[in-house]
Amino acid sequence: MTDVKTSPGFLHLHALNGGGEWLHMCIKHRETSAYLMEVAMLDDLVVDAMIEEDTRSRVRVLDDGIMVLLKAMHVGQDMARPEDMVSIRIWIDKTRVITTREADVDPILALHQKLSAGAGPTTPGEFLADLIEEHLDEVDDHIEELEDAVNRIEGLVGTHQTEAACPNMAQTQSRISGFLRHLGPQKPVLEHLSRCKHALLSERERARIDDGLDQLLRYLETLQNLRDRVDILNDQVARIQDRQLTRSSFVFSVVATLFLPLGFIVSAFGVNLMGVPFEGHANGFTILMVICLALVAGMLVLFRWRKWF
Repeated sequence: MTDVKTSPGFLHLHALNGGGEWLHMCIKHRETSAYLMEVAMLDDLVVDAMIEEDTRSRVRVLDDGIMVLLKAMHVGQDMARPEDMVSIRIWIDKTRVITTREADVDPILALHQKLSAGAGPTTPGEFLADLIEEHLDEVDDHIEELEDAVNRIEGLVGTHQTEAACPNMAQTQSRISGFLRHLGPQKPVLEHLSRCKHALLSERERARIDDGLDQLLRYLETLQNLRDRVDILNDQVARIQDRQLTRSSFVFSVVATLFLPLGFIVSAFGVNLMGVPFEGHANGFTILMVICLALVAGMLVLFRWRKWF
């Protein structure tokens, strides 16, 4: 087994139950690259991919091993920022599993706990299949939370609580787009692995990866469905807000129309000239108010008759 003390960038080292070892390393350590190239004797292209900070999901199959890059959930992150999903980098060959990380991810920690308890995968191929399962199980929890979030938004929109729905809708839409962006490229990776006839992957392990592919496809379909539902909700909110704005504008227009003739009458009677009607009448003010009220009532009857409101 590799000597832990001489492994630069070492995070933890486990012996697989069926033989072989798993070395987990940090890409931020300055000597990790040299170790992978000079001690682990990995291909230059594999080393570059294993230590690259910004990676896309992909698979590279060589005669002596398989390299897989996936995006997984950052430990402690919630769905508010799916862009914080970080890369899982894994290399497997006949006797070794080598993984590198820039930050902790849930699937790696789950396998670490299993192996520490004396359970977990027994071969490098089984390790890869287990890692994919752990990764997809973690995603499943977040997909369910997204579905609950969209259901809550639908409830708010259904009761016309648009002010409460809009912030949640924007955040949920961002989450959905983020997961689609990171999970979509993983589909061809799992497709390749499920068909890969490499000696490192047994028939059972390929079948497990194929099951994982079906699970991923369901997630992508669910996410696309959720995005379509949010788009519909956005349209509904826009229509509700347009109706509310139209109603408010109508009310203001009616009020302005009612006060326009009243303003004219008051202005006319307020002219400081001789001959103003009811100028010397004892009940002049009362008569003026009656005229104004009658005018308002007449206009309201007219609006109602014309079905303007």
